[in-house]
Amino acid sequence: MLIVNKRPFYTGLVMAVGFAVVLVLMFMPVLDGHTPLQAADDLFNSVSKDSSYYIPSLREHADAHRNDRLDMRLTMPDAEAASQAAAVLTASGAEATAAGAVVAVKGSLGQLLGAALDDADVAFKNSKEARGLGARVTMFAWWNTLKQVYKQLRLTSRFEQASAVEEVVSKGVEVSYNFYGIMPRPVAANVLILTAALIFYLVYTMWWGYSILWLCEGIGLQMKSAHKREH
Repeated sequence: MLIVNKRPFYTGLVMAVGFAVVLVLMFMPVLDGHTPLQAADDLFNSVSKDSSYYIPSLREHADAHRNDRLDMRLTMPDAEAASQAAAVLTASGAEATAAGAVVAVKGSLGQLLGAALDDADVAFKNSKEARGLGARVTMFAWWNTLKQVYKQLRLTSRFEQASAVEEVVSKGVEVSYNFYGIMPRPVAANVLILTAALIFYLVYTMWWGYSILWLCEGIGLQMKSAHKREH
């Protein structure tokens, strides 16, 4: 390899080696048994969880449908899912029976959504139990159940009710399931470390870019703008 410009070449080489060293460190458990990448991921997840608590406002959706009655058959993925669905539905005050992978349910849509939000609130606060089941098992049972309720409501053109179910699923059940076990941390109390993490990400990305740029300049490769040919 021919080195045309030694100074930019060795500058780029040193920067590339430094970049590699930092990259290796980011995958090593140097922060109380966690890697820097895991620590950053935990931080951003905690901040995201703190700003994703929509359950109080979702209760308005549930209360608005207290007088909407359900009488439908839900086809679940399998018999176990049907049994879990019947369990959470019965505990919510609905009439529910499972036969194979099918659940027959009768009750109030608003009451059902309210019960789902009660369990989502329990899971969001990292409690281990909900409805006598594990919190995540309960959330998954509600997710399966409400997805089928949503489909049935759409098929019967009850779009307003279907929209309320979708809101509860996406902003209540799914959030509680995905963030289970994570402690929420407010953005205001972590502004400095969040800012430092974002600055590091920006600088580290540019670091690699300039390493390549100077290495290329060192071996005589340069980017030049194309010139138009004149006829």
